[in-house]
Amino acid sequence: MSVLRRLLIIAGRAVSRLLFRLTITGRDNLPAGGPLILITNHFSIFDAPLLIFFLPYPLVFFAATEAQANPLGKWLLRCFAAIPVWRGQPDRTALRQALAVLEQGGVFALMPEGGVDPALNALRERGELSLNLAGDHRSRHSAELTSPRPGAAYLAVKSGAPLLPVAILGSEKIIANLRRLRRTPVEIRIGPPFGPLSVPAGVRAAARRDQLDHLSHDLMRHIARLMPPQNRGPY
Repeated sequence: MSVLRRLLIIAGRAVSRLLFRLTITGRDNLPAGGPLILITNHFSIFDAPLLIFFLPYPLVFFAATEAQANPLGKWLLRCFAAIPVWRGQPDRTALRQALAVLEQGGVFALMPEGGVDPALNALRERGELSLNLAGDHRSRHSAELTSPRPGAAYLAVKSGAPLLPVAILGSEKIIANLRRLRRTPVEIRIGPPFGPLSVPAGVRAAARRDQLDHLSHDLMRHIARLMPPQNRGPY
């Protein structure tokens, strides 16, 4: 881990402790290291930073290409080795980079739901950027799980890496509480590892896509088991 990244993590932890009342449970479930795919929900733009600051691995994430339009955002993503991805399109370059992280024994973090706001899924499927949309798309105020996007199960099957489910609770309230100068209770729940996942040999085309779709929902069920019923959505 670079010195700059270490300094940013130390600063991030300090600021987080001022802004949040953070609880982490399930630390005993953390494997010693990778290769490992961490899967988690995505209720807020704060989810990835919280995991980067407080889990004991140098996590690598996908980052939507539009997030790099801001110079500061682009610099931060580079510092944390985030992999740019065109959401809504088959980005084979990004998938190859993610597989390379796992092949080198790293920990890759995935949010199977894709973006924070499911209302923008149609835009993402067309590959359209969503930077200038009106409204607050930085928090999912319902705090309920949604259906996964394509790609997470493919990466899990292709890599053969075990998976670690993590639930983040309370992050959807952070922005509203910051406006009121209130600290936000946030909980990170770490579940037991599972997998690796596989698709039977010889399964091709539509049947393989169906298998991957089933596995994608299984990923979400592992996350849902760590949550109270009101946060599980369809799971």
